[in-house]
Amino acid sequence: MTASAEGIPYAPGATGAPATEWYQPPGVSGARIAGAVSLTILYFGLVGLLPYYLEQYAARYGLSAPIDPVFLLAAGAIVAILAGLSIATKPTRAWGPVRVMSAGFDIIYIFYLLQNPVYSTTIHGFSITLTYTRILELFIIPPLIGLIAGVVTTIGDIRHPGERIHWQFPPKAPVSGSVPNGQAI
Repeated sequence: MTASAEGIPYAPGATGAPATEWYQPPGVSGARIAGAVSLTILYFGLVGLLPYYLEQYAARYGLSAPIDPVFLLAAGAIVAILAGLSIATKPTRAWGPVRVMSAGFDIIYIFYLLQNPVYSTTIHGFSITLTYTRILELFIIPPLIGLIAGVVTTIGDIRHPGERIHWQFPPKAPVSGSVPNGQAI
C-alpha cells in the first residue's frame, strides 16, 4: 500500500496515489458464478428451447420452417453461455471483451433470423403468411447497447486498469482508518 512520509495511506485519487490502491473491484465469487449458471439455464430456455419447440409446433400445423431447429438450439446455447459469462465476469477486466462477444453474437444471430422471417401455409385454398421482421428489428436494440457498453468498458479498463464505477463497486476502507487530511473514515 502506498503511504505518505508519515505512514498514512493515500486517499483514492490523491496526488501520487495509484487509482487502484483502495478501489479494487471484487473478483468472481461463488455467488456470482451461481447466478451466472442460473441465468444461463434460464436464458437457454428462452432463446434456445422455446424457439425450438415453437418451430416444432408450427411445423405440426403445416407452417413451413424457414430456420433449422438444430441451429436454434445451438445458437441458443451459445447466446446463453455468453450471457452467463458476461454476468460472471462483470467485476473483472474480462467483462468488456466478453460483453462485446456476447452482443456481437446476439446481433449476428438476429440478422441470421432476419434472412427469412416468414412462415407461410395454405389452408383450403387460402394462403396465410406470418412475418416477424419488426419484432426482430427491435430485438437488435439491447445487443447494440450492450456492444457499446462493452466497448466503453474495455477502453476504460485499458486506460485505467483496475478501476470501476464507484456506485457499482464501492471503495474498500483503508487499513489505518484515516486519510492524509486527518479525516476519520
